[in-house]
Amino acid sequence: MELDVLYLADLRFPGGTSTSLKYDLRACKMAGLKAGIVPLSSPLFARSQVPNSALLAEIQATGTVIVPQNERPRTRVALLYHPLLLDKTVHLRAGFDADVFYLVVHQPTRDRRGRLYFQTGNWPGLAADWFGHDLRLLPVSDIVRKDLSRHGLSHALHPANWTNLIDPQDFPQKQIGELTSPVKIGRHSRPSRDKLPSPPVSLACYPQHADYNHLMMGVPQDFLDEFETLPWNWQIYPFSSWPVSEFLQSLDIYSYFHSDTWVEAFGYNVLEALATGLPCVVPHYMEETFSDACFYTDPANAPQVYDRLRSDRSLREEASSRARDHVVSRFGLDQFAKKLENVTEAPKASSPGSLRKRQTPDRPVVLSVTSNGVGLGHLSRQLAIAEALGSAVNVIFFSLSEAIEVARSMGYLAEFRPFHRRLKLDVDEWNAFFFQEMREALSHYKPTLVLFDGNLPYAGFTDALESYGKSYCTWIRRGLWRTSQPESIAREGFFDAIIEPGELCEALDTGYSRQNAEKVARVNPVLMTQPHQLLDKTAARRALDLPDSAIVCLVQLGSEANFNMSLPRELLFDFLDRHPDVIAVDVRSPLHVNGGSDIHERFLLRRLFPLSRYLKAFDFAVCAAGYNTFHENIAAALPTLFIPNDNPEMDAQDSRALHGARAGWNLASTADDPYEIETQLRKLLDPEIRQTLSLACARKTGCWDGASQIARQLRIQARLPQSFQVPAQ
Repeated sequence: MELDVLYLADLRFPGGTSTSLKYDLRACKMAGLKAGIVPLSSPLFARSQVPNSALLAEIQATGTVIVPQNERPRTRVALLYHPLLLDKTVHLRAGFDADVFYLVVHQPTRDRRGRLYFQTGNWPGLAADWFGHDLRLLPVSDIVRKDLSRHGLSHALHPANWTNLIDPQDFPQKQIGELTSPVKIGRHSRPSRDKLPSPPVSLACYPQHADYNHLMMGVPQDFLDEFETLPWNWQIYPFSSWPVSEFLQSLDIYSYFHSDTWVEAFGYNVLEALATGLPCVVPHYMEETFSDACFYTDPANAPQVYDRLRSDRSLREEASSRARDHVVSRFGLDQFAKKLENVTEAPKASSPGSLRKRQTPDRPVVLSVTSNGVGLGHLSRQLAIAEALGSAVNVIFFSLSEAIEVARSMGYLAEFRPFHRRLKLDVDEWNAFFFQEMREALSHYKPTLVLFDGNLPYAGFTDALESYGKSYCTWIRRGLWRTSQPESIAREGFFDAIIEPGELCEALDTGYSRQNAEKVARVNPVLMTQPHQLLDKTAARRALDLPDSAIVCLVQLGSEANFNMSLPRELLFDFLDRHPDVIAVDVRSPLHVNGGSDIHERFLLRRLFPLSRYLKAFDFAVCAAGYNTFHENIAAALPTLFIPNDNPEMDAQDSRALHGARAGWNLASTADDPYEIETQLRKLLDPEIRQTLSLACARKTGCWDGASQIARQLRIQARLPQSFQVPAQ
């Protein structure tokens, strides 16, 4: 793999570090250069911290290569993209060959009181031992350059800076007109306490005054707690609650001051405001970065600058033009090629190790682990993700599901391990057994990635992961929990990523599964079959041996392993007796171990998996409201009466069915209400009601690609091969 620039980067930074990388990748593509990324994990963030969504989107949009774990790329320039990545806790799972290697320094080594941010003394040794290069430093600004020189690192400094860039097209220039009172003065930053001044200083630079409203986005709670009463003219917004460009467009003046301990290495927030053409009022020292583009003052005198700008339109117009021109000329994306050329050196002679003939690496292994469950939800989601990952990886199933045979039937290598109830073991004995089995599977298959789908990662499973310690681990965890489950939440720390499949009725989700929202990535609903992959009615009925002319009802009331659905079934028999033109088809999953035959001449049995491709065969359905069935039926626009499984161990199926009914997607009834069930069945005989339900479902479009979204995220975070292909939507 040949690259122009390789970024060794943590994708989880919420602020300027990720923003600068985002624009580097865009600029690199515009310049016709090839960039690659090796995602690393710095000690700054919790293991399962969600990556920066804007950066992930940019990686996908630019087609940036995520270097697979078993690849050793060759690059002109390698950049370790933050000092926190030169740390003993950071592991690089594969090497690289680079003509030149730099540490990009995004932050001074100390704050204004001399407190160390980084242990710089071990930088030369770590760079040499871990990356095979002498320590070379690229500061992002002259502010950082002076700090590095002042603290004994001038010998390692490259003459050029790695200046941050921005795309001005992301920030349309604000039109300067007459101001209306009150003037809107704003600021934004990530929600760190250091990013704001002390309360007295804040009241000086953001004063209570009838002429001004102060809009602040990204204010931490610990700052607000320092005030007995907040100023009446402050408007506080959570971090990222507005798109930054929209927030900046709402302002008249931008003003940024921070705590007296903080040193702003660059000031990306100020750069964004300048790109918008806002007059910017900032501390004196930032003149080293932004030259004559800003107004420089101390916090106490900031209101005087506001007054000058408020009263002088020509000054505002001149400041806006100067700000925009400064950004375009010094920080535009067209500067990237020059920036890269400044730090590129002549290729070095190849090391003996790199002269060896490179062999095509084997496909990386993804080990898919599913809990036992009482249905097929966990296994179905993993199969959907496996299909989305495609042939670039080798997915192996290691499952507790009794229905594991369906994975084998789809061509996957699959192993089954029984749950403790089947083995008649107590939980502790079974976890000891499962630890040994899981640990042996990890050692044997050597997976690049382990996927777990279930509500509670078993102790034997997490202990095995921790013991092995060589795989990226992701927890696929559906929401809509009925109650808080602290034991389950406590096991988040064993995973590098936690992904929650989308839920159409998320408005009724109490959020028990998202106590740490910054650790849970949410995607669209996960389906086994996309709507465009469904067979049409004629083909589906022929495949299921069903008559073309009959009214056909699909019945899926679950395995009934933990909930009694006998009353709905009895009512269905009565319904068939009263309506001879209706045929019911009970589609059994592989979890139904008994064969059985048709119970009634018009109550047929079919054994099929996955069913979703054949849903157009049916005119309506009577189903439990499990995650997969609910979303697949709505995606297929199949009119459905949902009867939730209300066992306390299950997710909140009653909420799902009720929300869908209120939204007009489906009908709903409880399993113990014969009158309501009969009423809803009669409604489903009405073609107009069925059409109304179908049309309401059909309006839910463009939201069914959760499996592909998960696959894309895993490609980036777990470094799956670049030959990864997303199935056509």
